[in-house]
Amino acid sequence: MGMNVVAGENTDLLIRGTRFHIQTEDWGDKEKALLSRVFKNGAVIKTYKLAYEKINNVNDMSNRRATLLQFHQLVIENVKTTII
Repeated sequence: MGMNVVAGENTDLLIRGTRFHIQTEDWGDKEKALLSRVFKNGAVIKTYKLAYEKINNVNDMSNRRATLLQFHQLVIENVKTTII
């Protein structure tokens, strides 16, 4: 049986009249990474990946969830600073 995954996060941003959607997911055994995608008008314009090997205590589900939330927030901040 594969490794459990933690719940993902989704955020919509409206920047200068353009809607961006940020989706961050735990890809578990499939990719052994957290992936965050930035969508603009429904199309993926950027993908960020954080490998499990870079996460301390990755098997601790609460730690992985906290890391996912931090990763998601970093991607949001990056979108805001690179788009604005």
